[in-house]
Amino acid sequence: MPSRLTARRRRTERTRFLLALRELDEAWVSAFHKAGFGDIYFSRLFTELWLRDSSALTKTDAYDLVKEVSPQTAMKYVKRAIAEGYLEEFASPIDRRSRLVRMSPRLRRQFAEVVDRASEAFGRTFRNATRR
Repeated sequence: MPSRLTARRRRTERTRFLLALRELDEAWVSAFHKAGFGDIYFSRLFTELWLRDSSALTKTDAYDLVKEVSPQTAMKYVKRAIAEGYLEEFASPIDRRSRLVRMSPRLRRQFAEVVDRASEAFGRTFRNATRR
């Protein structure tokens, strides 16, 4: 059975983690909610595109990044992000019939602000946890 000190420390670590997670949520809402991009599906799409750096991918591959929704709904999310200027769409230099997408500079800036704000919160959480 864990000691009271261990249980208390674990609760403190969990609380700090949840506060950092809340900071991430607040950063996301602050950056994207007013524009209507505040839900988890855009978060997943934008995160996966960020992780690919500035690499472009086919629209079909972008649809696959929108998880847990139907293909038609995924298409709506990607098309909306394009229409609102969050994604850039252009013809493939290899196959002119294929369309590619990537993060727009606008999205890259806004997403960087979210990541930076959340990184600071998680950094504080983990620095405090390792000081013990």
